[in-house]
Amino acid sequence: MPGDRIETSAAELQRFTEELFLGAGVEAAAARLVAEALVEAELQGVATHGLLQAPVYLRRIAAGTISRGARIAPVHRSAAVSVYDGGLVLGHVAADQVVTDLQARTRRFGVAVSAVHTATHFGVAGRYARQLAAAELLGIVMCNTRPMLPVPGGDRPVVGNNPLAIAVPCAGRAPIVLDIAMSATSMGRVRLAAARGEPLPEGMALDPRGQPTTDPKEAIRGLLLPAAGAKGFGLALMIDFLCALAGGKAGQEVRSVYTDLATPADCSWLFLALDPSHFGLSADYADRVAELVAGLGAADLPGDRKLRAETAAQDRISLPAALVTELENLAQERAGAPAPRLSRTSAV
Repeated sequence: MPGDRIETSAAELQRFTEELFLGAGVEAAAARLVAEALVEAELQGVATHGLLQAPVYLRRIAAGTISRGARIAPVHRSAAVSVYDGGLVLGHVAADQVVTDLQARTRRFGVAVSAVHTATHFGVAGRYARQLAAAELLGIVMCNTRPMLPVPGGDRPVVGNNPLAIAVPCAGRAPIVLDIAMSATSMGRVRLAAARGEPLPEGMALDPRGQPTTDPKEAIRGLLLPAAGAKGFGLALMIDFLCALAGGKAGQEVRSVYTDLATPADCSWLFLALDPSHFGLSADYADRVAELVAGLGAADLPGDRKLRAETAAQDRISLPAALVTELENLAQERAGAPAPRLSRTSAV
């Protein structure tokens, strides 16, 4: 049943997920990192970018359209700018390397930019912007996706729901992280609704005939609507133009990660970082942000919902039983022998 769920601990899910990717031939450090990222998404209430993504990652690894490797290759350097060939490495692993290198160059130049082509799905964009802000930098992260948004009033996909994350450090608390896609809802949320047998809210999507729908399965075959109409469409378009700086796929050239597993679903990224210490400020930037935040009163800040979800989870995670079974079956098919299994502590 769509409502059947399994509860487990974060540590147990980390072990299980790591073993899945190790069994697929991924290097140990890379398997650990992607497992951490997927588990973190679950803890923060972003199930759309958690274990729900693992089956397609594993199937693409088997098909050769996600690499088992763990290193990306720099192909161009110009002062504060770096361009990388992502080599279809697991996106979480590639993005971690971009962030690490970006920090060092931002300290030197005050601002640095990294572009990546031949890249794959990297999960939650805010994860990487937050890592930069945790290092007392400002982080901006964006990528493109396969076209799934129409021009406002249109009925065919012309641009992706291209996510954008911006994070700033704030004294006395966790970084403030805005993380949005340019569609009224993300395709991950649509797929999650389909897995749960739940309808979509109205105004989120069109079916393949260009008609409004609340059926997530029809929405997957159809179109997502841009957030705030022309504003969301315009932002998505500009992100595609910015990501084209990577020299890779953009616009109509980007393919879906979920279909045609034999064809690489490579996309392009752009990461930017700024070091406030290079701006000649008379006061610490994180302190200044905290001062501005204090003026907002008790208002929720971008990213606070995820922080509350992680605290409330208390290292417990609930997953659809069907998803766990699918992952165990994938591992079994590959191994032909006893494969990783997830310990069930309780089910609802």
